[in-house]
Amino acid sequence: MKIQSPSLMSAFSALALTGTFALSANAQTLEFTLEGNFSNPVKESSKSVSRIDNDLTNGYAAGIDTYLAPSLVNPEGAAAFEWGKRASHAPFPHTSGLLFDPSVTVSAVPNQEFVFGSLWYRNGTILDKTGMQSVDLTLEFDFAPALGVIPNPQSLTYGLSLVNTLNTKDAIASADIVRLNNTLAPLNFSDAQGTQYFLEVGFRVDATTLNNTLSTPTEFRVLEGGNGRADLVGRFTTAPIPEPSSAMLVGLAAMGLLRRSRRRA
Repeated sequence: MKIQSPSLMSAFSALALTGTFALSANAQTLEFTLEGNFSNPVKESSKSVSRIDNDLTNGYAAGIDTYLAPSLVNPEGAAAFEWGKRASHAPFPHTSGLLFDPSVTVSAVPNQEFVFGSLWYRNGTILDKTGMQSVDLTLEFDFAPALGVIPNPQSLTYGLSLVNTLNTKDAIASADIVRLNNTLAPLNFSDAQGTQYFLEVGFRVDATTLNNTLSTPTEFRVLEGGNGRADLVGRFTTAPIPEPSSAMLVGLAAMGLLRRSRRRA
């Protein structure tokens, strides 16, 4: 039998009462740390290549292109994924890459948004058919012992779609996209009423990424040869909450896959 945590249950239970999303005045703050891991990359073709480094505590693995790589906030929980064969003749001869950098410690209140890390995207110029179609990002949450979550940690997986575009003279049209495909994943927790809880996620894109003009809470775009960053925003809910102005949207679907830009050799 699964044992439910009374303290965590009290933090969530008000959300289930009467079927509304009103936040309890005495809802408990949830504190946790987390780590990220990339896995299950899907090839674009037999020419596709990729590398994953899920342990950045001692720096990047040999062979990974670190050009434009930012300083990490939390190397212990960070992860890197790169793909494609660089187009050596291009003005920006680098692979494409993703870097997940989690916050060191996060505090969250049910039904309120919180930032739990950043996702960096380097849009490299790579050879045609050497990229990837998708990759999974698994977030492993380790809640504070006082919450008594069973089991701990909680692992939630989001798929990332790599949306690439054909490079042309139109810089905006040539920008590539990080798209959230499933932005809602269930926790291994339900309250006394049997209500299932979820972590809803979305992007809050850095204003310097295309001036935020082509980005949304479910995707952000980066110019060819550029480097973009988006905060990862979360919210613990019992279901998606309609709030168009928020970083979380109705009908959020899976967490974004990435595709690199396409350039023919």
